[in-house]
Amino acid sequence: MAHNQCASFLENIPAYALGALDADEATALEAHLRTCDSCPGELAAYRVVGDALLTALPPQSPPAALRQRLQRRLPVGAKPQRPWPVRFPWAQLALGAAIALLIVLNLSSLLQIQALQRQQAQIIQEAQTEQAVLAVLAYPTTKSFPIWADGVSGRLLLDEHHNVTALILWNLPPLPETQTYQAWLTDSNGNRTSAGLFRPEFGQALTSQVFFTKQDLSSFTSLGVTIEPAGGASAPTGTRIFKIDF
Repeated sequence: MAHNQCASFLENIPAYALGALDADEATALEAHLRTCDSCPGELAAYRVVGDALLTALPPQSPPAALRQRLQRRLPVGAKPQRPWPVRFPWAQLALGAAIALLIVLNLSSLLQIQALQRQQAQIIQEAQTEQAVLAVLAYPTTKSFPIWADGVSGRLLLDEHHNVTALILWNLPPLPETQTYQAWLTDSNGNRTSAGLFRPEFGQALTSQVFFTKQDLSSFTSLGVTIEPAGGASAPTGTRIFKIDF
């Protein structure tokens, strides 16, 4: 029979035989077993009983459903997911190209419409100027003065009754966008008043321009044309093209 000093170790032998004993208690029990005569026999007996229990029942295979659940939980049992096939976004590219094409077409159409509007405005202005010149020519009180100066020829029409002057010029040189022609009316004291600005049409040999003045034309003695910066000047500063006394 085991000695009383073995009583505390005998309680731990069953757990030790099954491998379920705490590490510290297992170490103390192993030290005791090396010095005790009876406890090793107890441990051997428990091991025989444990082995008999393990072999008493035939081995059983786990259910297939349980095995599958365990495999899904284990990282090694999880099936690797196949990567999704890379699909090139042809539809998105086609849609983007169609939108870009529509934008380009709309911009092109807008530019064409703006160009047509400018041409239409220019044609309307030319027609109105021509009608005004014809009206001045039709006035019975209109005076006509010839213009000859440095290759430029034409006529100055003057209607003092309606305070209207008109220039009809041939071969007036075109100007860059930074310059313009400016007409000046000069009174008997030499004071100059701007009658207006005008530019010859590109590629057109004939230039016509009508000026309406608020002052009485009878107070002026001459009309001259100079080259001035775009937007005009408050007084003549550029080259004079011609001057007509009347």
